[in-house]
Amino acid sequence: MRKNKKGAEKIISVYWFAILFIVAGAIVYMVSSFYGKPYDVREIEVGLLADKAADCVSYAGYLREGILNRGFMEKPLENCDLNFETEDTSGWKEERQYFLKMDFSDFSSGKVIFSTEEGNGNLVNFCELEGKNLPSCLERELYILDKEGKSYTIKITSIVRKTEKNV
Repeated sequence: MRKNKKGAEKIISVYWFAILFIVAGAIVYMVSSFYGKPYDVREIEVGLLADKAADCVSYAGYLREGILNRGFMEKPLENCDLNFETEDTSGWKEERQYFLKMDFSDFSSGKVIFSTEEGNGNLVNFCELEGKNLPSCLERELYILDKEGKSYTIKITSIVRKTEKNV
């Protein structure tokens, strides 16, 4: 009995194309699910902002010299090499997308020595709320010493909005 070799090749080629379409569909699905949603990096960005502010005022657990001079912290963006400029997406140039506040207190009495803030102060109102399209907020406290051994508490509040792009 003689087999039809041409018919067997046609059946194999139909299965071969079906497997190719299934593999191609799976690849398209994986790529679209991976790149289909924007990354929300605001949590990382708000942490980096707080870390940069902490590095500006302290080093190895000690207060940097000149920090308690009011002239140094009147302009924290310039003195700490911070940049709050953003791209012009959804009118971001008119309304700033960042906020940073640092409260310097005496550790033993808890009395605030001075406070400095920079950025969009309206963002603070959204930190207590929960939801998807709200700014990312972070509060940190540092306990540091000056060269004479006096201890201080620094409370750093950092906020990043950028809800139109990241959420």
